[in-house]
Amino acid sequence: MDAAAVAGLKPLGLVAPGTVVNTMKGDADERRAGGWLEWDGALDGLKAALLGIPFDGASVVRSGSRGGPDAVRRGMMWYTTFSSSDGRGMDAFKVADIGDVLVTLTDMPATFDRVSEAITGLVARGIVPVSIGGDHSIAYPCMRGVVRALGAGKRLGIIHFDAHHDLRAAHLGAESSGVPFRKALETLPEAVLGRNLVQIGMAEFTNSPQLADYARAQGVTVIPGRGLRHGGMTEAVKRALAIAGDGTDAIYVSVDIDCIDQAQAPGTAAPNPFGLDLRDVQEALRMIAGDPKTVGLDLVEISPPFDRDDMTGRAGASLVLSFLYGLAGRA
Repeated sequence: MDAAAVAGLKPLGLVAPGTVVNTMKGDADERRAGGWLEWDGALDGLKAALLGIPFDGASVVRSGSRGGPDAVRRGMMWYTTFSSSDGRGMDAFKVADIGDVLVTLTDMPATFDRVSEAITGLVARGIVPVSIGGDHSIAYPCMRGVVRALGAGKRLGIIHFDAHHDLRAAHLGAESSGVPFRKALETLPEAVLGRNLVQIGMAEFTNSPQLADYARAQGVTVIPGRGLRHGGMTEAVKRALAIAGDGTDAIYVSVDIDCIDQAQAPGTAAPNPFGLDLRDVQEALRMIAGDPKTVGLDLVEISPPFDRDDMTGRAGASLVLSFLYGLAGRA
């Protein structure tokens, strides 16, 4: 409703539709995350941008992650911009949900070109893209877009949270959601080096020795999920930032929701009973976003058809907010 229409309701003692029951709008004393992310249509002044990439055409196990962006958006209605632990909010940090990339499920190359173009445009403007997939194949065009924005001769470090390596050459001869990081290493060899790729959360009994051998041969640092229970997430993130940032110009973060234990994130193609604690990954993203080299994030594989009461969508929203809070705290 426009301002005039809203004003016309007041003599009748009414409010605009949805104000009472729609917690995304909230009351005047709260700054709900959903309202905070509303976009005025201008890119000028934005520090970060939420971008939906509803593509799951590369899923080979179970599709459904095309609904991931909207699941995260629904999740935002439950949260505000205020940190209870720090006693401060991030209202002044300018961020917006700028919509979705146009996706054609039957045309992966064209879709990926549009993804890369959008990411390049944002990074070139100094805006941090927060991309919500979609399956994990979308990480490749996101990384490619960042590399193009950085320009020739620049290098990109990567921190990758996942239950799986995603270092396949192919899946039964075709490109799949399990190939993005090998594809980046092999098609962007001047910009993405194995020694600057850190993989965190690899789960028990979900990977193969061939992929572990490939990671080792490329110089990839792998921090399995089981090891985190002994060494802790904080130390792992400090190590990851040092490795991903060594000699690089920027750091990119990719999070597959299946790195989280299935008790906290059941709505995904490959639920993980060996997974990480959601709270540890929330803290990790705060830390990583606080590093001035960090220029982008993707969050993938949230699949609403397999979720329970939007648990995984809300988990995803919490991860996005944690990352944005880290960005906001840089100043």
